[in-house]
Amino acid sequence: MDKRATVKTFEFGGRTWQVRKFDAWTGSYLAYRLMAEALPGGMGAAAGIPAPKDGKPMSKADFVALQKECLGVCYEVLPAGPRPVLDENGNFGVSGLEHDTKTVLALTVQALLFGVADFFDAEFLSSLNEGFQDLRPPDAQQ
Repeated sequence: MDKRATVKTFEFGGRTWQVRKFDAWTGSYLAYRLMAEALPGGMGAAAGIPAPKDGKPMSKADFVALQKECLGVCYEVLPAGPRPVLDENGNFGVSGLEHDTKTVLALTVQALLFGVADFFDAEFLSSLNEGFQDLRPPDAQQ
């Protein structure tokens, strides 16, 4: 992965998406959060992120906040140009995502992988990506 690239375009679920790099403040914060807390539902274990000392996963509110940070750098590529996945109020800004958990999680993972890739080593990123292979439909491209 080119560390200088600031935009990545990929296909998922028959649609074209774009993820952009986090600003340095957000990227640092998210990397810290990933190292400091476990993600819910065993997602942290799948990614090689150790569980917190108290054994409690990230709260729903914290996870939603992290997810909104991630989705805030995601866009659907449309003929008229890229459209933000989230609008200025934090609501879905593209059609069909309100009930599409698979795509929302895939976009979240792609944003994390691309946004903080240079913060972690290749082995960590590989384990994170492998942990979410089940989220990708057969037609998805990386």
